[in-house]
Amino acid sequence: MTRVEERRRSLRLSVIDGLLHAVMIGATESYLGALAVELGHRDIALSLLVTVPLAVGALSQLASPWLVRALGGEKRAVIAGVVVQALTHLAFFAIAWTGTSSLPLFLAAKVVYWASAASHAPAWSSWMARLVPARVRGRFFARRLWLYHAVLLAVFLGAGFLLDEARARGTVLLGFGALHLVSLVARISSAGVLSRKSSFGEPPARERSRLVEVLAQGRWRVAVFAAFLLAGAQLAVPFFTPYMLEELDLDLGEFAMLTSLSIAAKAVAFPLWRLAATRWGARPMLAVSGALIASVPLFWFASEDVVTLSVAQLVGGVAWAGYELCVLQLLMSDAPEGGTVEFYAIASAASGLTQVAGAVVGGLLLREGVLDYGEVFFASAIARGVALVVLLFIPSPRRPVAAIVARFTSVRPSGGASAAPVLAPPTRRRSRRPT
Repeated sequence: MTRVEERRRSLRLSVIDGLLHAVMIGATESYLGALAVELGHRDIALSLLVTVPLAVGALSQLASPWLVRALGGEKRAVIAGVVVQALTHLAFFAIAWTGTSSLPLFLAAKVVYWASAASHAPAWSSWMARLVPARVRGRFFARRLWLYHAVLLAVFLGAGFLLDEARARGTVLLGFGALHLVSLVARISSAGVLSRKSSFGEPPARERSRLVEVLAQGRWRVAVFAAFLLAGAQLAVPFFTPYMLEELDLDLGEFAMLTSLSIAAKAVAFPLWRLAATRWGARPMLAVSGALIASVPLFWFASEDVVTLSVAQLVGGVAWAGYELCVLQLLMSDAPEGGTVEFYAIASAASGLTQVAGAVVGGLLLREGVLDYGEVFFASAIARGVALVVLLFIPSPRRPVAAIVARFTSVRPSGGASAAPVLAPPTRRRSRRPT
């Protein structure tokens, strides 16, 4: 097999791996919060189930260089992480099947789930950066992400239908258990697919980590922008769900519709963002998507009308599609040669920890009655807009920015973040004040 054929085969396998991952996310990860509620967890327990696993996940990314060295390569580290994550679905299956309300058991399963996913993510990013040539990254990732979100939407809706049917029959926990078996099969299949991918010129594992050197050598402007933007987003993102279900009293059908709109909009938008980034550049398009992301909470602040919220979900889906595509390409270009795993580990850990900070601050503001839902959404819009200053106006000297990141990553908070955490809503419902 020629090198070109080897690359093409590996890229096809990468798409298949992505689709299998989407099956897991749509079938179970999207419903982990719902499973916790079904088991009777409330308030403080729900907050712990979000913040502790995500904090561990954020920090575990710093262990990725060590895992690569210990296991003998990036490919092995990725496959090991995927297998461990797959096995956590057996724990979730047992929890759902038995109906146990043990918080320590559920928390332990979530901690292992997030840590196994996060710890191999930097190695996967380094592997993909080597596998996908820079000239085709936009086209490849736009296509992969489009297919990913199409499958995610279909599986998400299918899982929701199955759970509704199971609830009607009085067997909703068995429905959750069945979905975790589906995710187990999907994730184990991912490991099999990844094992067939070429490591594609993987350099030999180094004897020691180069975290300090990479801090000084990497280009950090995009990574710092991402950390600030996600912190601002997490002021509000965890509370959209309780706001819709508790404050607006939307039924599950309306909630599912709003959620599906965002996923569908992302799927449609990826090819369009790819064309725009090809024509005008990934960095300008990242700024445009960041501005759109900053505007989304304003819709939620301004109106409780379902039509307006639907527009917000559509704009949000389009905006986050542009962000995900452009930031992925730019980070792959910013990593210093020979230190890609360390670079992605630091960047991802920083983003994870800032998301924790945003979610915790938003939760405290709501719980202490300092702000209501609408005001938290407005504050999130401002914080997201401030992040654009980092991208557009702050110079990017390597060493000073690296020093800032080094100090930040020394913090050990008690909460964590990753995708879109759903914290427990405030214990006392508050009506929005008139604007």
